[in-house]
Amino acid sequence: MPPFRRAVPFAAVLVLFAAVAFADEVSDKQKQAAQEKLKTAEVGKAAVAESAGLIVCGRLPETRLKAIAEALQKTYKTGRKAVQYEEKEEPWKGKLAVFYLPERKDFSSFMRLVVGQRPDGTVHIAIRGDEPFVVCGTELGAKATDAEITSELAPLVAGALLQSKAGPSANIPGWVRYGFGRAVAARAGGVNGRQFLAYKSAARAAVLGGGGKPQAPIADVWGSDRPDGGVLAASLMDFLAFGPGAKSFPMFVSGLRADENGNEPAITAVIEGAGWKTPAELELAWKKWVQAGMPVK
Repeated sequence: MPPFRRAVPFAAVLVLFAAVAFADEVSDKQKQAAQEKLKTAEVGKAAVAESAGLIVCGRLPETRLKAIAEALQKTYKTGRKAVQYEEKEEPWKGKLAVFYLPERKDFSSFMRLVVGQRPDGTVHIAIRGDEPFVVCGTELGAKATDAEITSELAPLVAGALLQSKAGPSANIPGWVRYGFGRAVAARAGGVNGRQFLAYKSAARAAVLGGGGKPQAPIADVWGSDRPDGGVLAASLMDFLAFGPGAKSFPMFVSGLRADENGNEPAITAVIEGAGWKTPAELELAWKKWVQAGMPVK
């Protein structure tokens, strides 16, 4: 006799189909909106491709954009987990559009005609409203591989997730955003992957020193212009988001929000608000974790 199977209520099936149909409708509208943005910015011969959570756009064949979108989806999934979104909690409406515009004129035109701002830097994040997007204007060159392009875009996707979790009042320091993005991107490829192993080696050298170089004081993460400053930032954010105290990471993120008067918090206050008595205590735990091989609990 076949085992008893609980029947799924017909109403529940209708709700499920309605939810899927609505999600598809939102995605279609967002893809159309992305194409309109490319048109407005006068970016010719551009294509659009998508993954489960992203819409990737740029002057590349659709097949390449699709491959990049699928690779970035791993970063999206890892980033969601790192900032501790619940399974049914969404960082923004629908999908995040990712515009890859390495030609300076395309990026400048997009910023002027779509964003309405003069270009400042090479990235821009706009996740409010019904058409959340990020745009990257890093000049990689015409021969950039899919892996190189993904490496540039992945920290931007992760940074957008961090911004969404922190909220609109948080003016996230560049080292926090970039460090988190780089750490997430490295882990998204797997801890046995080439990218993570290379990053792990660089982080160990930057944090712990060796070969005549001293250990890095934690203040160097946010208060110096060291050539390896990006690696230091990634390692510290990696520790906070994935290390043994990762459960407290949401407190660190919420601590980045400005107060009711618009005053931005000092990084020492953010650290203490996340459960560390002093930056020195955090430094000791961070270096111990790096020494142990940067394990994930």
